[in-house]
Amino acid sequence: MTLILDKKFDLNCGLAEGCVWSAIDNAFYWVDIVKSHLYKYSLTYDSLQCFNTPEQPANIMLTQSSGLLLVSLFDGLYLFDVSKESWQLWLDVEPNKTLRINDGCVDVNGNIWLGTMLMSPDKQGIEHDMGKYGRLFKISPNKVATIEKEVIAIFNLATFSIDNNSFYYADSFTNEIYACDFDTSTSTLSNQHVFCKLDDKYGHPDGGTTDSEGFIWSARWDGKGIARISPNGELAQFYPLTTSQVTNVCFGGEDLKTVLVTTASLTNESEADGGSVQLFRCDVAGSLPNIVPISLNS
Repeated sequence: MTLILDKKFDLNCGLAEGCVWSAIDNAFYWVDIVKSHLYKYSLTYDSLQCFNTPEQPANIMLTQSSGLLLVSLFDGLYLFDVSKESWQLWLDVEPNKTLRINDGCVDVNGNIWLGTMLMSPDKQGIEHDMGKYGRLFKISPNKVATIEKEVIAIFNLATFSIDNNSFYYADSFTNEIYACDFDTSTSTLSNQHVFCKLDDKYGHPDGGTTDSEGFIWSARWDGKGIARISPNGELAQFYPLTTSQVTNVCFGGEDLKTVLVTTASLTNESEADGGSVQLFRCDVAGSLPNIVPISLNS
């Protein structure tokens, strides 16, 4: 399995994250959490657009409409109309305002799974020690939100298995990736267990995705690369990169063999590729993200 660099955007993002591929738009989307930006890279036009977000963003989910995104900002879920550059609050998810939204994804039934974590620094700029204050929400397309899990420090890597029978998530604080059984008939989780915990030299699990062969791709914060983890939880490959804070990864392109990798530039000493967004060609395909079945008037 190889990755061949195809394109690099030297954006100097503070904390690029939340990448997703939209087949209907033939475009990649991602955010810069620190600078409150949302990016669109169109493969049709080979063009890059940057939009301001009203609050700090965390991740992006797709809807059934072209150019209409469901974006999680720190304070809730918003519909973003790309062509009009308009924002509309869709749902205030987390009632505890000391917490903020982090990673998330959508299941095969269109439910949104979002994790929250302690906001640090908080809105007054005060740093707090990270602890297991976060929780995992399930949000239905008709805006019913339930807390599915608690006692999570830094929720990351939300992805499903190819057969949709397993849900994976990571707690970057504990360096563990968990697997849960997923009941597609009820969209419920059970039987959580540790799926993978790599050696500290591989850094901490940040964002990730599932490829078409059922392997989990785990971006490694402070790990200088991406881990490809087999369905039985073992490290299959490790792809070294030129920057240490690797934050997320997704597949896209017509054949789903373009890999987009986001990074951060929060290291004490600057790195040449820190905060860049890099596109690679890969010889294995990814899987399409699920969509939320809503439109602008939802």
